[in-house]
Amino acid sequence: MNGPDDRDRPGSFSPDDWESAAQSGQAGPAPNAPDGVPGSFGSGDPAPAGGQLPRAFAFSTHSAAELLLGIPWAIWSFAVVSTVSSWIFDGFAVVLIVTLWVLSGLLIVVPATEKYVARYLCRLRWPTMLEQKKLDVAWRAVCARAGVDPDYHKLWVEESDSVNGISVAGRSVAVTRWALNNLPPRQLQAVLAHELGHHRGGHPWATLVVFWYAQPARLMVTAFQTLVRLSAQIPAVGCLVVAFFLFFIIGLAFQSMIWGSSGGGWGWTLYAIVPFVVPIPLAWISRRSELIADRVAADLGYARETIAFFYDLQSQGEDVARRAAGWRGAVYATHPPIADRIRALEVYVQGTGS
Repeated sequence: MNGPDDRDRPGSFSPDDWESAAQSGQAGPAPNAPDGVPGSFGSGDPAPAGGQLPRAFAFSTHSAAELLLGIPWAIWSFAVVSTVSSWIFDGFAVVLIVTLWVLSGLLIVVPATEKYVARYLCRLRWPTMLEQKKLDVAWRAVCARAGVDPDYHKLWVEESDSVNGISVAGRSVAVTRWALNNLPPRQLQAVLAHELGHHRGGHPWATLVVFWYAQPARLMVTAFQTLVRLSAQIPAVGCLVVAFFLFFIIGLAFQSMIWGSSGGGWGWTLYAIVPFVVPIPLAWISRRSELIADRVAADLGYARETIAFFYDLQSQGEDVARRAAGWRGAVYATHPPIADRIRALEVYVQGTGS
């Protein structure tokens, strides 16, 4: 058994860790954040009918912007699916294949398919009995502070040694095996509070929809990149491949400029260029969503635990790969630098005195 000094040791277990928030009396509701603060759970939130706890979902402007920015990728994917299917089939079969692809994107957001998305697309697993017990204690403490129904979400585990949590579209929340087994109880609650913040803004839904409808176009880009890497071993072939695609894009642009009045003006040019530019604002939105989720965890009373968690990540060299990637790491990264997240939370702590 653990002694009194082992309670905060990473991965430690004590009898109090297995008590519910109501039994332990240590996880009371967090102070109300000021009105208008992102992620605020103040008394101004509408009370649910029937005395039931509210479900942790709302659709933020960031999520709506992410869906809008995903439209160019979806258009490219539509072109890829329709073109490839027309090479193999014709007539009604092409229409059927394209229709099924469009409907498949709607199918993944149906609650009945959520567990399949979590298990096979996100590669999550159900927690063991011991893991479920520890997750339940931490999750119910977070939901008690947030005032949401803890049974609304499903808890999963990612078989990974990384330090992370995952919010999946629908009602799924996951943490990595490493985080579950090594984080102190309060830091585990902070990670779960962060993931709850993502669900509050509908970010997992938007990300999954954009991801799904972008897959055909991304597969085409990946195939092109693979072809370029392979052809780099034979410079002459590599030059031919790159030249072919460059002439294709340039020819498309000239066609729009020359026959602009009858061919849709600059439409085809923008159609060819926009998907290459869209990942930049998409990455920026993702970084903003992470900062908002951090703020939600802070509003719930986990600001200091989240800061300690980030300092641990920083000491493990979590940002080294990002710095090594140079400008690409800064422009296309989906998470802000850890130092920026720490500073934002420290300013929050200083401003609120929490």
